[in-house]
Amino acid sequence: MTPAIERTTTRRYWLGMFFQGIWFTGQLLFPFVLAKSLAAPGWLVTLSVLMETSGMVVGLHWGGVMRTGGRRRALFWGGLVGRGVLLAALFIHSAGPFVVMLAVVYFFGALVFPAQNSILQENIPRERRGEVFGRGAMVQHSTSAVCSLIVGLLLERDPMAYRYVYPVLGLLGYGFPLLLASLPRPSGPLSDAATATTSPDAAPRGAFALPTMRALTAAVWQPFREAHATFRRDRAYLWYQLNFTTYGIAFIMLVPVVPLYFANELQLAYQDIAQSRVMIGSLGIALLGPLAGRLMDRLHPARLCAMAFTWVALFPLALMAGPLLGLSAAQTAYAAFVIYSIGMAGVN
Repeated sequence: MTPAIERTTTRRYWLGMFFQGIWFTGQLLFPFVLAKSLAAPGWLVTLSVLMETSGMVVGLHWGGVMRTGGRRRALFWGGLVGRGVLLAALFIHSAGPFVVMLAVVYFFGALVFPAQNSILQENIPRERRGEVFGRGAMVQHSTSAVCSLIVGLLLERDPMAYRYVYPVLGLLGYGFPLLLASLPRPSGPLSDAATATTSPDAAPRGAFALPTMRALTAAVWQPFREAHATFRRDRAYLWYQLNFTTYGIAFIMLVPVVPLYFANELQLAYQDIAQSRVMIGSLGIALLGPLAGRLMDRLHPARLCAMAFTWVALFPLALMAGPLLGLSAAQTAYAAFVIYSIGMAGVN
């Protein structure tokens, strides 16, 4: 990497995280809109949340698509479809079509994470990577905190306002993958040009051309072969993944509970939901993200993980203990997400 590429990447990445923060506000509120505005049954809310979490597996295949056919076109077209689909919210009045729309969002949303990670690995030196990521998290979650106040107010005044809010959030959110697509890659074996000319599954058809069927087929199977080879070669990484999966199972079990608990049991207003889940949940990550990034650069990742995951385990305990301690519904939500946001700064 060169200093010019590093500077360009840092500036555009931080600007992109502003648009990602706007998008993130709407993404966090998807299950709450289902539960409150559309009165979706519990199983449908749970299904929508599971689509989001299990959809992250698709990130493996998106990584393959970006390697065999170029990162730019995957981000350009995938971001356009995955975020532009929120224009359909203008015509959605029931839970079923809303969940179908979310399926498209989550399928294409999974491409952002492998692209973002590969860009930081290629364009930012190891000793600065955590700091750049942490400051980007600060930008994203500060934006989400402010945006949540506006979105919460609009939904509180009219629960069906999601039909107008989400198209705006989708179009603005497209700025993030679009900026990622514009970033340069260092010259060498990982560059777009080198990939286009050396990979048997890619054709040099232009940065924004659609991938070939051969490239898509390779992207389906190659990640599994690579993962198997990596696990056999690197036992430490296998051990990490087993432990992370344990956390993931617990997280997936908890995620659908929160919107149903907030909407049906605590009967929180949209403003309280937005302020606790998005604003407070984002502020801790925004304020502590740079600190967590510096700790990541200085500590062994396992030490930071141990501290962060231990703290996050207090989050469901706070949700349970709040009513038992006489806290109001809003106070319970606020206190729990203070704990959550502190821990998630390290998890991120």
